[in-house]
Amino acid sequence: MWKIGRLEHRPTLHDVIDKVIIIAYREDVSRLVSTLKLEGFKVEVLRPDYTHEEMTYSSNSRTFISHRKAWQKAIESSGYTLICEADFVPCRGIGQFETFWPLENTYAWGYLYQGSPRVLAILGSDRFLRAHTSPLVCYVVNRTVAALMIKFFEYEQTEYDLRTYFTFDSHLQWYVMGRGAEAYMPLRHYGEHGGMANPEHGRLGSLRNRGQHRADNLMSSLHFLPAYAKGSYLAFLRVRVAARLLGLARLMSGRWIVRTNVYHHSTIDVFNMYFMGLRRFIWVPVRRSILRGAAKH
Repeated sequence: MWKIGRLEHRPTLHDVIDKVIIIAYREDVSRLVSTLKLEGFKVEVLRPDYTHEEMTYSSNSRTFISHRKAWQKAIESSGYTLICEADFVPCRGIGQFETFWPLENTYAWGYLYQGSPRVLAILGSDRFLRAHTSPLVCYVVNRTVAALMIKFFEYEQTEYDLRTYFTFDSHLQWYVMGRGAEAYMPLRHYGEHGGMANPEHGRLGSLRNRGQHRADNLMSSLHFLPAYAKGSYLAFLRVRVAARLLGLARLMSGRWIVRTNVYHHSTIDVFNMYFMGLRRFIWVPVRRSILRGAAKH
């Protein structure tokens, strides 16, 4: 059994997460549930009961409503709540992975999975990665941040018609940042976005690659094959290679760093940020058979 080395002073996800909420509509999430329970988490599946009016909303807006309901539940917890969508595929050992945000900061939260990840700054002696990303495939919040996200929902529904398509997840971080929240990410993804992109992204949106995104690296091998592989390990490898190359291209083209008026980086700071970006790819997770893991569920 492969074990993840970690600093003794940094707690694991299992240490700090009170519960996991899986947002699903009609998807079969039994494999995801059993996997997360195997990792030692308490798991709740949240299946929305949409009203007649809500059924007239865009698919993206209904997902937004589901996240709001998860935030409402997160407020009830005194600790951290991990929220993930039905197509999240966790890495093996995720329960023992390190926390990657400053626990003493009640306004800090984290993306376990990031789409097109970029970094704003490297902070503190623990070298936490203050991040910018958008997809809400898998993230962790506490009640303070969840309350800000609920305010964000209230704001967005006054600005947009929920019957239409709009990318609420790309707006969310800037809103909560403006109210003091800070998003962080681990050096490597703690899981993968396993599903296909929402068709609305392609039909109605202007997102690059029709809204499709994958992890550009992984902390360890996955518990089971993502749905996008359609049962083919070769197809899975093709996607993984393409995602890794895209991540390297993002780094080499300079899109890895987001410049804001919050942080003023010296030449050394910028060098360290690029060096950290390169470190993300100098890593090959142990290739424990993904197919054997899938067969057990």
